[in-house]
Amino acid sequence: MKVLIVASELMPYISSGILGKSVQNMVISPHEDVEVEAVLPFYSFIDEKLYDIKKTDTGFSVPVGEKTENAEIWKGRHPVSGSTVWFVSNKYFERDGLYGNITGDYPDNAERFVFFARAVLELALTIIKPTIVHCNDWQASLIPVYLKEVYEKEKISRGIKTLLSIHDIRYQGRFWLYDLCILNLGWDIFSPEKLEYYNDLNFLKGGIVYSDAILTVNEDYFNDISTAEYGCGLEGVVSQFKNKVFPVCQNGQNLYLEDPVTSSLGKNLSAIYKKIMHGYSPCSTADSANTKNVRDVV
Repeated sequence: MKVLIVASELMPYISSGILGKSVQNMVISPHEDVEVEAVLPFYSFIDEKLYDIKKTDTGFSVPVGEKTENAEIWKGRHPVSGSTVWFVSNKYFERDGLYGNITGDYPDNAERFVFFARAVLELALTIIKPTIVHCNDWQASLIPVYLKEVYEKEKISRGIKTLLSIHDIRYQGRFWLYDLCILNLGWDIFSPEKLEYYNDLNFLKGGIVYSDAILTVNEDYFNDISTAEYGCGLEGVVSQFKNKVFPVCQNGQNLYLEDPVTSSLGKNLSAIYKKIMHGYSPCSTADSANTKNVRDVV
């Protein structure tokens, strides 16, 4: 089984906080019968010589609103695990910051990560061909949306499953409704059951609704974000889809912050990936030679 981990940050290449470290630990943790690859934007301040990142012959034309943008694909190896890491290059990521600068968020962040989601799916479907795409936070949350609204309807999704990790629900990718035209998905997705959120677009909400499964660091965090106090307005959506939430741990432990080589992070993630691949729910008691109940292994 192959899993493609998608994120906007990955240490040691780039990190602004806990996301980059958490994703790195996902990548370098020893997994059981799972091949892991990763993809992130190729920000201009990533040192391609230091990390031996090479340009490939692969590129894609990506629709963004009424225009088409070119995605150049670069490739390297993670310096710790040796896992393949892909990089999506475009002028969108030639900035002096990840999501903004001292003046505030970039006004085209919606456009930037619409482009990233579509480019990743083209790469996944034509080159990587993963079993599961593991998306992280709002920056990758449109991938499940596009997979179901475009690729499955055109019968070219290859049966890929999607998993969304919510690392910090405070950051949701919320944009005004007029960015809807950038998505090229029509007005149908702008509804309370899909991406509409108080007359805005909410990328993280879309990922929660459309993904096949949701991952939280532990059961405590899931319980917290299911409340009005900590759910940051999405507690209702999180609660609605609680039956597809997999906590990495059943207690308050945070394996993302522990030594990924000696902790059970890789083992736990592998068990969750296998359950998703076989269509089991978090509370399923189904078992087979290839997968165990997550409740039994974490």
